[in-house]
Amino acid sequence: MIHVYSINSLKVRKHRDLSQLLLELPSEMHGKAHRYRFKKDAFNYVLGRLLLKNGLKNLNAADSIESITYAENGKPLLPETHFNISHSGDLVVCAIQNDYEIGIDIEVHKSINLPHFSNYFTQKEWHSINSSENPDKKFFWYWTRKESIIKALGKNLAFLHEIELDTTKEHFIYQDEKWFLSDFNIQDGSSGCICSKSSIKWVHQQIEI
Repeated sequence: MIHVYSINSLKVRKHRDLSQLLLELPSEMHGKAHRYRFKKDAFNYVLGRLLLKNGLKNLNAADSIESITYAENGKPLLPETHFNISHSGDLVVCAIQNDYEIGIDIEVHKSINLPHFSNYFTQKEWHSINSSENPDKKFFWYWTRKESIIKALGKNLAFLHEIELDTTKEHFIYQDEKWFLSDFNIQDGSSGCICSKSSIKWVHQQIEI
């Protein structure tokens, strides 16, 4: 079972100081939070880590947030628990499970300049987006799926073009292994997707801080 935790950072920013929230996190995370140029981005970073901390506690996980290490590609890891964090706008999400690698992406819908993103899609995908009745909505459907995939695999954005999604399937194959995909919608005007090597069942909990 995949546990998805979410929080609205705007609500938190209205009544909590960043310095207060940082007291709940390891000191090595404080510097990165302060390096963000914009206040909202700093809050989103901190809240993502607090969602993870809360989730590990709720699930009685053997790991703690202090156990985080980083792979060569920069992906944060825990010894026994798989997790992934995403944020967009004022929405922050964290997915946690024990058994398999996981990727999650959330995107709050906004006006986009579609041609700017053409290099991230295959010719077939790009045609599907532009021929859709709602190209922006179709873009976010593809984008969240592809982002969740590269986050599960530990790849970077350059890998997006190497993925071609089949709109009729809820999985894709990479190096002869099947990875499952599941769309989710926890807020109107947003798109989200989870990627994992196991068939996906998930539950959602909204957190208040």
